Amino acid sequence: MTSGIYFAAPLFTVAEVAFNQSLANQLEAAGYRVYLPQQQCFGTTDPTKLFNICIEGLDKASLVLVILDGTDADSGSCFEIGYAFAKNIPIVGLRTDFRGSGEHMGINLMLSNSCQHLLLTTANVDSPPPKVTYLKMGEDFTPTLLEVLSNLPVAQEARIEQDFEI
Repeated sequence: MTSGIYFAAPLFTVAEVAFNQSLANQLEAAGYRVYLPQQQCFGTTDPTKLFNICIEGLDKASLVLVILDGTDADSGSCFEIGYAFAKNIPIVGLRTDFRGSGEHMGINLMLSNSCQHLLLTTANVDSPPPKVTYLKMGEDFTPTLLEVLSNLPVAQEARIEQDFEI
């Protein structure tokens, strides 16, 4: 049984929490089941329990959607990428930040190579590699993300219509 899409993202500011919740709501409205750690961990303050709740969500995930914004990707999200990669859970990376911050397409090469598909906001739209979709600055990325998910067979396991255990 899977919990659907595990949403890996920073969740420490009001803006981050609001962004995560808004995108999770849009994914759910499009028919996907989303495991959002900020919801699953709400009210929990014990570090070990927080860790275990997140690992449980990752272990049940069909795929991981990771937000790669900021001057460097969130350290917790990076751990979740590495964990998912090691467990052969497909990863879709989303970067809405147009500033380049790494050595490979604007992000750390270990992260970019861990992702099955990347959606990257950039000011320079050249011809991207096959697993990369470039987004224009200010573009609504949700339709493109939904299109990418619809083309990933594993994402269909995250559809709400499926029988899932949460």
